[in-house]
Amino acid sequence: MRLHEFISANMENILQEWEDFARANQPCEANLKTRELRDHARAMLENIVRVLSAGRTLPDHTIDSAGSSDDGDSAAEVHADERLDAGFSISLLVAEYRSLRASVLRLWLADATVFSAENAEDIIHFNEALDHTLTESVARYSESVLENSDLFVGMLGHDLRSPLQVIEFGADRLRKLEDADNKPNKMAPVVSGSLYRMKMMLDNLMDFTESRIGKGVRISISETDVAEITRNLVDEFRSVHDDCRFQHHASGDCTGNWDGLRVGQICQNLIGNALQHGSEQGEITVTCEGTPDAVVLSVKNDGEPIPIANQKVIFELANRKHYQTGNPNKNLGLGLYIVRELVKAHNGEVSVTSAADTGTVFRVELPKVKTATV
Repeated sequence: MRLHEFISANMENILQEWEDFARANQPCEANLKTRELRDHARAMLENIVRVLSAGRTLPDHTIDSAGSSDDGDSAAEVHADERLDAGFSISLLVAEYRSLRASVLRLWLADATVFSAENAEDIIHFNEALDHTLTESVARYSESVLENSDLFVGMLGHDLRSPLQVIEFGADRLRKLEDADNKPNKMAPVVSGSLYRMKMMLDNLMDFTESRIGKGVRISISETDVAEITRNLVDEFRSVHDDCRFQHHASGDCTGNWDGLRVGQICQNLIGNALQHGSEQGEITVTCEGTPDAVVLSVKNDGEPIPIANQKVIFELANRKHYQTGNPNKNLGLGLYIVRELVKAHNGEVSVTSAADTGTVFRVELPKVKTATV
């Protein structure tokens, strides 16, 4: 008996073994019933039977979508969603398929009287079809976990804004008390600096989440003076970090149509990165140069140069570790990734050069043509 014929004839026995395995290994809080334990196992097996009966291989890694739900999801994808909702780990999800593979082959080989070349071919096709089904489940499970995590991060970032506003109010009161008494208050700049960094991190966190669960970061175009934005930001950083030296230079026409808040965020992240990774005794220089077609914004800092290999991937989310010496706890965070996403939203370009004699320079070019996505 060919394997697809055996599966169809012994569907109930196979499903019973699937159910028994799931029941014995389900999370203690799940307490699923028979229908829930079997879930979409029958639909997945029937789909595999169709592949085997047609005598097909899957060279392009495709499989029939029979058994799909009304919204186009395959039985394997729906199964992953329901197992995730029931509290199954991804390891247990994979183990279900491993158990199914063992059950089908064990029952079939025990029933076979003679093992033939056709049997070997059936095993190959069965494993291929089952592996494809497993891949669909694992991909959906992982995708759902990431989506849930991003939604949680988004809600957390939203809820953090209220306590940050209270802290900002308190820091402002400290500054006013200092002005009234004309006495230095050491706590005021410390609180202000910490608040500024927290707001930067929160903004990056929210943009990161938006870029993953939406269609990229959103921008709102209006007439913008990049020179003025960068000058104000340098003044703000200078007031908070009075132990650092800042320089600002602007030349040419630096006005154009961009999202002013987003341009400020680009500059803010680049200055924050320079503060974190530059030399403590060095200088941070922000330059804004206007040309007929674009505005070029650059942020330069001194310090240990970034290796060339790191420069090529420094804006990638999976490669955001900075070249470090002496402090392994420093990391790039989300700042440069967000910079790249915001620059892309403006149809611009961002790059970095770094050498011992010239320092590290992040360069952003924003075209003056109003073609960005709003």
